[in-house]
Amino acid sequence: MTAIPESHHDLAEAPLVASLSTIGPDGTPQVTAIWFVLDGDTVKTSLVTARQKYKNVVARPQATLFIIDPQNPFRTLEIRGVVEVGEDPGLELFERVVRHYGQDPETFPAPREGRVAVTLRPTRVVAQG
Repeated sequence: MTAIPESHHDLAEAPLVASLSTIGPDGTPQVTAIWFVLDGDTVKTSLVTARQKYKNVVARPQATLFIIDPQNPFRTLEIRGVVEVGEDPGLELFERVVRHYGQDPETFPAPREGRVAVTLRPTRVVAQG
């Protein structure tokens, strides 16, 4: 597995909105803004199974996460990798992600039904700036 360089670890640890790129059924990229958490050198997020990004990663388990430094838009972190989808019993990952962004999971207005845990295992990391 490829590690996130220390020089850009802050971007992966901060509660920043990232872009998740997946490949749609017609072969074109689909890009979605997501919340995520870093777990060691993997990236985790919670997805709803009714959404296209979930369907995309099930059909083709590859994705790219792209994070832009809000203080310097030319400092970026791109994490390409293999996606693993698993259960999120008790919504533990969902709650962890929501708390990471300073919100209360009990009152956060997001669907809870059909949630899964998604892990991005880096195969290539590109740090710029």
